[in-house]
Amino acid sequence: MTLISITDDLYDIAWRLKAINDDYRLVYNTVKNRYEVYSRSTDAIQFVVPYNELDARTVNYALMSRVQNADAIFAEVERSNQRVEKRRAAAATDAAYNLIKEQK
Repeated sequence: MTLISITDDLYDIAWRLKAINDDYRLVYNTVKNRYEVYSRSTDAIQFVVPYNELDARTVNYALMSRVQNADAIFAEVERSNQRVEKRRAAAATDAAYNLIKEQK
């Protein structure tokens, strides 16, 4: 068996995930050595827990990754991309300025 169903754990993460979405089912994948959350109704994977252990971060990740939060997540990604682009543009301008300075 590659998927072990987790129904009881030290920090009640399985129970807390069900409080977020009653359709969530927490499992441990022994082949990939990771925790995964599946939908009970469709048996489709909902997300892979990005941590090696179950703790409050898992619950926060589940809350953050909910479809209802998609607009906020996309907005944050867009803001982050704009910050990166500004830094790249500033670095390119600085590099060009330094190159011109060296030519004089």
